[in-house]
Amino acid sequence: MNQSNRNYETSLHRLGKISTAVMLVALISVPVVMTMIFGIEVEADKTLTAFVGAFSLFGIIGAIEFFSYAPILGAGGQYLSFITGNIGNLKLPAALSGIKIAGYATGSKESEVISMISIAASSIMTTLIIFIGMLFVGQFLPLLQSPFLAPAFSNLMPALLGALATPVFVKDLRTASVPCLAAAAVTLAIGYPMVARYQAFLMPVFLVIAVGWSFVLYKVKRSAIQRSAEEMSE
Repeated sequence: MNQSNRNYETSLHRLGKISTAVMLVALISVPVVMTMIFGIEVEADKTLTAFVGAFSLFGIIGAIEFFSYAPILGAGGQYLSFITGNIGNLKLPAALSGIKIAGYATGSKESEVISMISIAASSIMTTLIIFIGMLFVGQFLPLLQSPFLAPAFSNLMPALLGALATPVFVKDLRTASVPCLAAAAVTLAIGYPMVARYQAFLMPVFLVIAVGWSFVLYKVKRSAIQRSAEEMSE
């Protein structure tokens, strides 16, 4: 069984690395080929300036997502998510929903498989929806842009993440209390637009708060168990 698990992990990482390399080559090839075909001159200084500006924001977010999503998505789920993109909006909710429906604990081997299957299904459905949308977007565009539906699209992400996060918070209110209160306090203090603008810098802060608070609760629980054991021994 252990040998089978090792073979599975080896094959999974090999396929994930190959797929990621192919994706990177494809992404880089598009602007390179277009530049060569149309004879566009690339100015190195301007290109580097634009790259540094984008990387300073999205590079931090990507690094944080890599470490924070790993326990939920698993190895296979991470490869699929970072290749197909849109992790926070689609892939993470799909993985959480699949794990919850299957009834497995987050971080287990079974949950990693369920997460990978859920993300793959989400990617396929997203591609189909985009394809269908390309065919019929002209007919539905006036309806989607109507003032009647505008509030729904403006609050889509809070509603989606709230519905997914609430069961997790309710399951362990003590652990979720301090990080949620800290995030709410910061949002009320500086406003949601500022939070959205500086989310790359605030995410590590809230992550440290969550880990620190979990460690405090762990120490308190451990001390209580030790005191209980000492009282029983007496």
